[in-house]
Amino acid sequence: MKTILAPTDFSTSSLNAVNYAADLALSIKANLVLFHAIPFPIAVSEISVPGDFIDDMMEVGQRDMDELCEKIKRRTNGKISVTTDIKIGAVEQEIENISSKEKPLAVVMGIHNANSLERALMGSTIFHIMNHVGFPTLIIPENVRFNEIKNIGMACDFKNAGKKIPSESITEWLSLFKANVEIINIGISNKDFTSEYEAESVSLQTRLQGFKPHFNFLTSDNIAVEMNEFANTHALDLLMVFPGKHGILNLFHKKKSKLIINHAQLPILSIQNSKV
Repeated sequence: MKTILAPTDFSTSSLNAVNYAADLALSIKANLVLFHAIPFPIAVSEISVPGDFIDDMMEVGQRDMDELCEKIKRRTNGKISVTTDIKIGAVEQEIENISSKEKPLAVVMGIHNANSLERALMGSTIFHIMNHVGFPTLIIPENVRFNEIKNIGMACDFKNAGKKIPSESITEWLSLFKANVEIINIGISNKDFTSEYEAESVSLQTRLQGFKPHFNFLTSDNIAVEMNEFANTHALDLLMVFPGKHGILNLFHKKKSKLIINHAQLPILSIQNSKV
């Protein structure tokens, strides 16, 4: 059975993401793991800390987690398995550790509706998880609620897409929801579609045969705004992106990826590119 991992710090955005994760798990009959990492500052860890201090941190964290777990069980009417885990340590590393253990279908994380600084701080954890966990990361904006996933967008630049794109993960998600797929190319207009890009699009279409993908081209300088407009007009329920180690798909150079995620108005599923 598949597993959904939902880390939380009990903030509004992370609790919204937990609710989304619970509804998602219910819709596909997956197990749900709620996880909380209690930050332990280096400055504190290098000195002797009373055992009572650590015990108190764990007690508060466990109390909050137990309350959340009960709410989620009621939300899902007891129809899925909901378990919890708490660790003390660096948040990013602890999420990596539990991901390696649980091997989730996705790590579901929330992002604040906030000013640029707050988004940057939140984004640092999210971008670390996207690039280091090794499992898909599902990013949920604070104002987004779960809806049945019928239409999935897939951002791609066609550059070596036939070889680099993680077909297995993409197929798994499309098959789960029997969703329509809109392939979105950013930065190349239809008129500039060379034979090289045409060959890559054919390769991509072959890999996704059975899902009848539609191809679209976005060329605006304001990529975040145009992407949101496209998502609205095409009723997208989810946007797939593929961050590569060196920006394998040009869309996901760091600057563009942050623009899209920080201004997202729909869930974004980040899947690592194939290492070909």
